[in-house]
Amino acid sequence: MKPTNPKIFALIILAIIALSIIGYSYACNNGGIHIDCYCQPNCDLKFISVTTGDNEVIKDVGKVSAKISCDGYTINAYVTNSYPCYEAYINYTIQNKGTCPIHFDSVTIINPNPEALAITTTNHTCTWLSPCETVKGTTTVHTLEPAQQNGQYTFQIKIGVTCQKEYPHTIGFWKNQFSEALCKSGRPQVPASTLLTYLNQISSQSAIFKFTGTQTQKFQQALNILSPSTHASMEAKLKAQLLALWLNYMAGWTGGYKYGGKTAEQIIQGSENALLNHQTGNYEYWKDLCDGFNNLG
Repeated sequence: MKPTNPKIFALIILAIIALSIIGYSYACNNGGIHIDCYCQPNCDLKFISVTTGDNEVIKDVGKVSAKISCDGYTINAYVTNSYPCYEAYINYTIQNKGTCPIHFDSVTIINPNPEALAITTTNHTCTWLSPCETVKGTTTVHTLEPAQQNGQYTFQIKIGVTCQKEYPHTIGFWKNQFSEALCKSGRPQVPASTLLTYLNQISSQSAIFKFTGTQTQKFQQALNILSPSTHASMEAKLKAQLLALWLNYMAGWTGGYKYGGKTAEQIIQGSENALLNHQTGNYEYWKDLCDGFNNLG
């Protein structure tokens, strides 16, 4: 038998490797379910910039200075050589440096000398910040009559936040979020911009859900899926609980949890595979797993 040409043999091996890679890529990106790995939620809100100013036009006596602490959570401020009616301004920018939405409660002022300084600041109540989003504010300092001439007064500006709770939420919770975003009844806890991000991420990864159109149209599509009627098919009920689980996953609220011995990723993959392959006899099984996981909180 004539020996195989070494060059031809090498080309055959390369062809086999290439075909195996193509097949693997197709299975991962087309035939299977691809789920990106998301980090655990990280709440981290910090001051990223600070500037100062005052009301002096002619005089150049009073001084104000401010510096952000090394950890980024506090501004240390100083007012020096101030006099009654001297007014200083501290302008700051705060950024969500974490990986999940943050409810920005307030900026707290720690003023050891309230008899000398009256300090007010921007009201940040009910402010939501998505990851990387920023908000600006101003703290105003009024020097009072009892203030000592040529004295120096210090105070601090601190951030107060509430991070999203890190546990799965029910299908009812997500229905409320989309209802409120569509100007219907509901209790908003996730900003509309974040909901839109979740739906876009799900569309790019899921083989079942594809949200299209405007933001309003996407929200209505999601709400319709999350709200099957009492007499809906088991397929519709599975899709409703599966979408809620996807949303919990995108929010980062599924890490560390299992239900029925399965992680959220495993339940999502199993549910989507059942729907893709029309395994109707397994719909209720996967629906119950999704439902159980969503109710772990």
